[in-house]
Amino acid sequence: MNRCEPLNSDLDLDLDTYRSVVSDLTREVDARVGPRGPADVEALLTEWIRRPELHTVLACSPDGEDAAAAKLLEEVRDYRPNDRSSASDVSTLVRIYLLSQIDSIWWVGGTAFASDDDVLRSRELVTLESLRSRHLLKFNYRLQPKGLAGRSRDWAMRRVMPRRQPHTAGVSFTNARPELVVLLNQLAIDFANKAPSGTPPLWVTSLTRSVQHQHRLRDLGYAAMIPSAHCRGYAADVEMRWFRQFDADHTLADLLLDRQDAGLCNVIDEGQAWHVCINPSACDDLRQAYNTLVAA
Repeated sequence: MNRCEPLNSDLDLDLDTYRSVVSDLTREVDARVGPRGPADVEALLTEWIRRPELHTVLACSPDGEDAAAAKLLEEVRDYRPNDRSSASDVSTLVRIYLLSQIDSIWWVGGTAFASDDDVLRSRELVTLESLRSRHLLKFNYRLQPKGLAGRSRDWAMRRVMPRRQPHTAGVSFTNARPELVVLLNQLAIDFANKAPSGTPPLWVTSLTRSVQHQHRLRDLGYAAMIPSAHCRGYAADVEMRWFRQFDADHTLADLLLDRQDAGLCNVIDEGQAWHVCINPSACDDLRQAYNTLVAA
């Protein structure tokens, strides 16, 4: 089957229906997992992918519907549950993969950061550390510690002060697209205004990644999809589960889904963290807002 021409968010796709059918499919996957396991699931996926609600979207994925379907079946065959992966079971893996296709369609043709050096040297990205030093960031994050000493310090801190920060590895790179900074800032401001009193600020667990780093995560057992909007700088992950102890997780989820409903982003519930990817159609306004932010 031929793939679509290079696309962006202007394509007239019914993404609400697509997301709804993906939810129905994942529930069916949960019900189908049984004695035959992967074989039953593969037959089910092959059947559902032919449905118009899924076919129309997957046909516009970067390499076309056949390649997207083959890759999904490969991911299911290779799936092994582990404590690191956001895919706690096969149905979650299926959901994450299918919803990530929206990101891929939006950013088809965009240049990915192939290596870690490409991320660090890119002039398209801004450094969060410099923005934080100017008090321009409304969200929290921490850089992934280097070496055993840093990891031991973090482990001890979690033991002594478990509510202080989420139990995450930290961001690998503090380089981000200006548009993503603004989207996260706006989300953080709304979250601070609507979450219960005493709730800590929004916490970002992942930003820009290189393709090299994405493969590194896959080797460690994470459900890191390729291609990924993270590797183009247009996606972030925000902590969700940690905010349950503050009764603020539902507030944050509602804010993210409101933005998705407004067409600003694509959102994927990945359990501990939720993935958010910018809709290309929102970029101009977000870039203008960034220019205003740094000019103040």
